[in-house]
Amino acid sequence: MLGEEISVELNTRVRALEFLIQQKGLTGVVETVPAFGTLLVYYDPLAVEYDALCAAISELAPRADTAVLPPARSVELPCCYDPDFGFDLAAAAERLGLAVEELVRLQAGASYLVYFIGFTPGLPYMGGMPDRLRLPRLETPRTRVPAGSVGIGGIQCCIYSVDSPGGYWILGRTPLRLYDPGAPDPILLRPGDRVRFRRIDRPEFDAVSSEGASTAPSETSPRKGCAGEARALIRILEPGPQTTVQDLGRSAYLRYGIPPSGPMDRAAFVLANRLVGNPDGAAGLECTVLGPRCEVAAPCAIAVTGAAMPLTLNGQEAPAWTTLALETGDVIKLGPARAGVRAYVAFSGGIDVPVVLGSRSTYLRGGLGGLEGRALRKGDALRLFPAALPPLRRVPPSGIPDLAAGPEIRVVLGPQADRFAAEGLQAFLAGPYEMLPQSDRMGARLRGPRITHTRGHDIVSDGIALGSIQVPGDGQPIALLVDRQSTGGYTKVATVCSFDIGRLGQVKPGQHLRFRALTLAEAHRALQAWQASLEEVL
Repeated sequence: MLGEEISVELNTRVRALEFLIQQKGLTGVVETVPAFGTLLVYYDPLAVEYDALCAAISELAPRADTAVLPPARSVELPCCYDPDFGFDLAAAAERLGLAVEELVRLQAGASYLVYFIGFTPGLPYMGGMPDRLRLPRLETPRTRVPAGSVGIGGIQCCIYSVDSPGGYWILGRTPLRLYDPGAPDPILLRPGDRVRFRRIDRPEFDAVSSEGASTAPSETSPRKGCAGEARALIRILEPGPQTTVQDLGRSAYLRYGIPPSGPMDRAAFVLANRLVGNPDGAAGLECTVLGPRCEVAAPCAIAVTGAAMPLTLNGQEAPAWTTLALETGDVIKLGPARAGVRAYVAFSGGIDVPVVLGSRSTYLRGGLGGLEGRALRKGDALRLFPAALPPLRRVPPSGIPDLAAGPEIRVVLGPQADRFAAEGLQAFLAGPYEMLPQSDRMGARLRGPRITHTRGHDIVSDGIALGSIQVPGDGQPIALLVDRQSTGGYTKVATVCSFDIGRLGQVKPGQHLRFRALTLAEAHRALQAWQASLEEVL
């Protein structure tokens, strides 16, 4: 952290430090995520020690006092403040003691500076909010805010680039797309842009929206290199509620608000690939709650791991966690999960879908990767890379996790543990917490003992690491997962250790879990032990 205020000078230092780290090529650094006054650095603890990396960054920090920023663009965004779009317009005006028209005039008349892009793909974090409009963010975030929504909270103004959860007061909506995954340049705004809003009425909003829709590619248009062509080998007869193509995920795009995606349960995914002779990162299927029914059009091998979904081959029970050799016309089916939430299906050779931003993983909220950026549907066809049939192997019982029991999830406290009362931290570690049905690949929403704050739940937005546990004003924790936002503005009490993310992702709604705190050194040793155990299994 370089500072807690929002200022041009501080943000310039943040971006300068990021540039210096990139230029230096520091060992072990995977990617970086700039924010207002912080720079989140992702690193590989098996490649560099934490203290050594901190020392290297500290050596660079004094040089981050100047930076040459690109010339600022002036961007005017149309915005409709119709009550159908401005969910919170009347309530915000009342809270501020303003007439609705005055609130709109002040918000639209300001000039906003884009400091960075984050939270979701293409979402701009903007400063320049008039002091008269400052409001704390909503105590309980909405589970869904429509794309294009314009909101205020704290001293920030934001525009939601995709449908996503959020805690800003929503005043209106722009018809322009800030993020278009089908465009050559999918991000509309850039850091350093100057943004103003132009008030429009509902007819103009509808007209601009229609123009954008008419130029968008049709969902039914085949994409070059997409599955479903002559080499198709897997036909989806029944897709299940949410079956997606995943590999081990994409890196280096969090700074643009694009998460890594990939499997929730990395260990189960890797073991499935190893059972069919694939590299660990070959693309396979992640199946949520209920798996698909599919037919193979050529001989291949498959393996099913993860959640305990009953597996049948041509109507006969078949074993999971083992290599299965299939013949042309064979049909496999995964039933409802008896324990756990997500199962994985690996096919020999791996699924052949286009690489998007370095990965075949599906990011559903962003409509990116996988098969047309979406979950599988009935009638879809997937092709496989050619591969020889592997030897038949089986994961030993000792390598199969017990997903029926309530787990203990290991965490490292922080980075804002000092913002919580002692009794709040005690409550967090005592638990238990129930997994709520609103949980998904973006975050695990939990209900249990209230985690009390000492200085409020709002912070200046900063980077969100995998496993960050946010605690908004209601005192209930939300653990951020593989499709998480890249930045956020709620205090974070702890971070789930990477090796326990998979176990957290297998907790069913209604099940309970507890947290246990480790020191950073203990977490690094546990990571090494986890990786060694994975190698011992297969």
